[in-house]
Amino acid sequence: MITRIAPTPSGFIHTGNVFNFLLNWLWARSNGGKVLLRLDDCDAQRKRAEYVEDIFRVLEWLELDWDLGPSGPEDFEKNWSQSTRHELYFLALNELKNKNLLFACNCSRNNKLLDTESMQCNCADKNFDMLQTGLSWKLKAPEKISVRFMDKQQGNMTLSIPAEDRSFIVKRKDNIPAYQICSLMDDRYFGVTHVCRGNDLLPSSAIQVYLDNQLDIPHLQNCTFWHHPIISAADGIKLSKSAGNSGASIRHTMTKQQLIQSFAQWMGFQNGTSMSIKEMMHEVIFNV
Repeated sequence: MITRIAPTPSGFIHTGNVFNFLLNWLWARSNGGKVLLRLDDCDAQRKRAEYVEDIFRVLEWLELDWDLGPSGPEDFEKNWSQSTRHELYFLALNELKNKNLLFACNCSRNNKLLDTESMQCNCADKNFDMLQTGLSWKLKAPEKISVRFMDKQQGNMTLSIPAEDRSFIVKRKDNIPAYQICSLMDDRYFGVTHVCRGNDLLPSSAIQVYLDNQLDIPHLQNCTFWHHPIISAADGIKLSKSAGNSGASIRHTMTKQQLIQSFAQWMGFQNGTSMSIKEMMHEVIFNV
C-alpha cells in the first residue's frame, strides 16, 4: 500500500491541505503502508521557493514522516521536482500521439477560449501539425465517456466525464506536460495504490482513469480512491490557494493542538478533543 501527499507549491499550506495530509498519512500508517511525498510543481510559473519550504516545515511541525520522496527543499529541487521526470511524461504523450488520440490546438485567451485543461474547441478538425511550436496538445475523446474505479466509501463507481471536460490539454503551448499527465504518470511511476483527495477532484480522477486506460498496461484500475468532503471555511467557501487562502502558513495561524482537534471533529471522532494523531491510527475509518 502506497498513499501520496501531493501538495502544489503555489501558496502557503492551509487547513484543507493539512486535513488531506493527515488522511493520507493515517490511511497508510493504519495499514502498514508507505507514504510518498510528491510536490506537484509542473506549473513552474506559480511555484515559489517559500511555498516549497513551507511544505516541509509544516510536515515536520505535524511530525508526519514519509517513506519515499525528497528529504528537504534542496533535495527536492535537485532530484524530485517534476521537471526531472519530463522524459517520463513525454513517453506517455508520444504513446497517445502515436495511437492518434491527440490533436494540436491553437486556441488562446484572446478568443475567449481559456488555455486550461477543460476547454472545448474545433481544432481537432483543422489538422494542425503536431510538431508545430506554440500549440497545445489535447485529447481526442468520444462524445460519451464513462469510467469505473474503486472508491473507499462508494465502492465501485461509474462516472461520466462532462462534455466540457472531454477535450483537455495534456501538453501546454510552452511544451510543458500538463497536470493530468504529470499526476497520472507519477502515480504509475511510484506505484501509488491508494489515492485520497477531495471530492471536488472527482472529475480529475475520472480524467486520469480514462487517460490511464488508453496507455499500455493500465495502473489505476487496481487502485483504491477515497474522495473526502472538501474542507470549507466558516463562510462555506472551499479552502484553496486559488481562493486566496495562501497569505500565511497554517503554522502561524493555529496551534498544532487546535489543528488536530479541528481535524478530529471534522472526522467525527467521539474523543476528538483529546486524541493524538497516533491514537487516530486505530480508528476503523482508516481500514482499507
